[in-house]
Amino acid sequence: MDMKRTTITYGLAASALVIVAAWAALAASLIPLWAAETAMVIAFPVLVLFLGLWWRAPGGEEDIPFIGY
Repeated sequence: MDMKRTTITYGLAASALVIVAAWAALAASLIPLWAAETAMVIAFPVLVLFLGLWWRAPGGEEDIPFIGY
C-alpha cells in the first residue's frame, strides 16, 4: 500500500473510531449527550471525506497532471 492510501486509511479509521467511541461513551453514560453529538457531528463529515478519498486513491498509477484545454 502506498503512502497516500495509508494516510487516507488512517484518517478513515480515526474518524470511525471517534464516532464509535462517542457512541459507546454515551451509552455507558460517561459523557453528556451534547459532547457525543459534537464529536459525531465533527467526525461524520471527516469520515465521508476520507471515504471518498480512499475510494478515489488509485493504486499503482500516478495521477495525470492537468494540462488545460
